Amino acid sequence: MRAFAVEGLGPAPAIHELPIPSADGAILIRVKSAGVNPIDYKLLERLTAASTYPYVVGIDFAGVVEAVPAGERDFHVGDRIFGQARTHGAYAEYTTVAPGLKAEPLARIPDGVSDDDAAALPIPAITALGSLDLLRVAAGQSLVVMGATGGVGGYAVQMASARGAHVIATVRGDADEARRLGALEVYDSKAADVIAAIHATHPGGVDAVLDLVDGPDTIGRDAEILRPGGALVSTIGAANQAWFAERQIAAHNIVSSASPVSSPEGLAEIARMLEAGVISARIRSTVGLDGASQVLEKLRTGGLRGKAIIRL
Repeated sequence: MRAFAVEGLGPAPAIHELPIPSADGAILIRVKSAGVNPIDYKLLERLTAASTYPYVVGIDFAGVVEAVPAGERDFHVGDRIFGQARTHGAYAEYTTVAPGLKAEPLARIPDGVSDDDAAALPIPAITALGSLDLLRVAAGQSLVVMGATGGVGGYAVQMASARGAHVIATVRGDADEARRLGALEVYDSKAADVIAAIHATHPGGVDAVLDLVDGPDTIGRDAEILRPGGALVSTIGAANQAWFAERQIAAHNIVSSASPVSSPEGLAEIARMLEAGVISARIRSTVGLDGASQVLEKLRTGGLRGKAIIRL
């Protein structure tokens, strides 16, 4: 099979001919589409001599079940499924997933959802939904989404809007996109100090902040716009929970693979949202496997807008 992979420490990933992975004890999937996420290039940067090679890039996928292990009851040959292939990788014509792994949830693709759209969902949509659940976002609450037009932010704005929350977005130059997603207020960090601007508009503080951009040195400023008793989620592990607790703010660092919605049920819920039009996948570019290297580099350097999909 063709796969975008690294054969050892040092060389850049490239297309290789690899054996179809063994389905022993796992579900064998013929990949139709793979979603491109920042974690894909970040994991490449973390490879060491002790990593398992060949290392196939990618996690999110949509495809068709080719074989199932003995005793498998949830999926059958021919089923259209989507999910995460963290162990084997997704930028390949075939992948395998052992059933029941929390970090590698699987679910059927609804008839009304395309392979491309399904592949665009798992990591960013699970992160968004898990974050909103941690923040207990509900109708009438105010939520600030820092980095509202990125992969996770775009889903979070749409989901929170559908819940009836008052969504406040911070962006870098793409205010119109945030409004289209459902944000009622938009603050552009290229034009102003967004924390000062939000504080001026909401002097009593907002209920919740989902921060997708600030690191440990800057996320503390979120306390300036949160009311006492408010909540904060960081998706990049930046929140000092004890520091925020001293300021009567419940802070959380979310890890997608450990989220309660990283499950077949969570994926199915997200797919239903997509099928019902509650969220959209916002796919901007599709490439073949030959374009994987260029797409990852554009994503790494900030030159990629919207979601990219690799079609196998």
